[in-house]
Amino acid sequence: MEGWQPLISSERVYYILNCMFFISAISRLFAPKLVEEAAGFLDENPEYMFVNDRKSFKKILPILSQASSCVMDTEADSMYHYKEKLSLIQISVGKYHWLIDPLCGLNLKPLWKCKALKNITFHACDYDLRLLAVFHEFYPEKIYDTSIAAKLLGEKQTGLAALVEKYFGVKLSKENQKADWTKRPLPPEMCYYAVQDTVYLDALKELQSERLRELGRMEWLRESCETLLKNLKKQNENSKNSQKESWRLKGSNIFKPYELQLLRAAWQWRDREAKRKDFAAYRVLNPYLMLDIIKAAARSKGKIDERSLPKLPRNIKGNMLKSFLGALNEAASAPASEFPAIPLNKAAPRTSINEDLREKLRELRNEKAEQLQIESGLLAKQSQLNALANTLNGDWEEKFNVAELMNWQREIWWSLIPKATLPKTPDEFRVWAKQRLLAMDAETKAMESEKLLVELSKRATLENGYIAAFYPTELEPQITPFLRKLASENRLLLPRVLDKQKMEFALVQNLDSDLCEGAFKIMEPKADLPAYENPPTAFLVPGVVFGKDCSRIGHGAGYYDQFLAAFKGVPRFGVAYSVQIRTSLPQNATDIKMDEVLWVK
Repeated sequence: MEGWQPLISSERVYYILNCMFFISAISRLFAPKLVEEAAGFLDENPEYMFVNDRKSFKKILPILSQASSCVMDTEADSMYHYKEKLSLIQISVGKYHWLIDPLCGLNLKPLWKCKALKNITFHACDYDLRLLAVFHEFYPEKIYDTSIAAKLLGEKQTGLAALVEKYFGVKLSKENQKADWTKRPLPPEMCYYAVQDTVYLDALKELQSERLRELGRMEWLRESCETLLKNLKKQNENSKNSQKESWRLKGSNIFKPYELQLLRAAWQWRDREAKRKDFAAYRVLNPYLMLDIIKAAARSKGKIDERSLPKLPRNIKGNMLKSFLGALNEAASAPASEFPAIPLNKAAPRTSINEDLREKLRELRNEKAEQLQIESGLLAKQSQLNALANTLNGDWEEKFNVAELMNWQREIWWSLIPKATLPKTPDEFRVWAKQRLLAMDAETKAMESEKLLVELSKRATLENGYIAAFYPTELEPQITPFLRKLASENRLLLPRVLDKQKMEFALVQNLDSDLCEGAFKIMEPKADLPAYENPPTAFLVPGVVFGKDCSRIGHGAGYYDQFLAAFKGVPRFGVAYSVQIRTSLPQNATDIKMDEVLWVK
């Protein structure tokens, strides 16, 4: 354009750029220089800075930009307000300790770009990472979780307070664990509590790392932390996609469409009330109680009223109760076409899970965990055991992939898989069961025997008539109190071995005087007691192994199978410990099934 003149000359632009460069250089020159402390540094007299304005915020950035790592913790207010808020961020770098206020309106974006925040030490960081991701879309590149490290070291107590007391002899206060962290100004005691959450972690990390290296488990920790971070990112993405379905509470997967319709209405009512009162939603109505309310409401005939529901919380009364019942009845009167659909079950069908294999894998896992002195769940959780025992999942490599096992877990499982063989023949089942019975501790036997006595007392069939039972050996459920009761009522029949193939039952009235040691060193009726020739009212049958399908394997002599075959119409109850139970057992034509197997599930 003719006559056009630039607003700023090129010389002027050059001068401004030089000034900016000079100012930037001077700023860097006079910025505080970080002198990093030695690994495992513990600040025994920590002083903190509360960061809640631009001036204090700018002071911390140079240090965090130079430091190679930091320690972090967070506090939130999920117990006090409708909308959860990230209320405080605690960061420590050596002798520097900062309490950053994310509620004061500061733009924290420069913080997340600092070098120190690429490598962060936390304690039990699942919740911290979720808060940072949700409120600031921040994920560190690398984490060290002292809680995971404690578990991999086999610590019995992995809470921060327990670890600090064990390693440093300091008792941390738990007083402000459930405080309202949105309070401003924060009281000094809450600030001190917050600082204590980060002060000890660097020193704890160093002690743990040394021990992990000694045990060869440092790689376990690295991979576990990487997996935690990866899974968190995946979960956050999934949660964004399922916001509209957040009313589907855990436990509602078995609900029918009408129940789901009522649940959605109850959840939406609770959400409105929580928002109106600025309460955490659970304080309006507990989710577990909500599920019970829905079950009761769905059974209600006609209009849903308070009388048809479980006892409601004291806060739901008057207009609040009226609006709650109104929401339920409005949902109940909607056309069925508007009811929510039953969600597709993504879990494996229970029929595809080999329960016997799963039990064997659980035994191997528990034995290995005991050997390593760590929690068994670290080697495989229940859902992972299901994936490993799923017959639809192909070979072991595919099973490991479906179970999402980490590399260090796979190495351990590859060493266990050769032992994951199941018994196939009756003799193999007998060996399997006897090993498990011998491994049972006395306390478990006593507990299961007590529960079996309760189950026996509940069976109406056993309340009258003569009961053909068995006198238990050391490896069988101790049902002697039930036998004494039957004997006192003149209704107890016990077996007596005649030869290698036959046995008979005799009436026993006194367990102390009517019995003697017989064949196989088992107590049986004395020879002078007459045999009972008539059919009994019911049989209580011992065994070595029982199937959930009521199949049975005995000791192999065939005494019971021959005797039971002669009384086919008489109810047969197998009695067993939980370790004697399998899904099903190999049976031949002469094996007699039970009508019911009693065992502690």
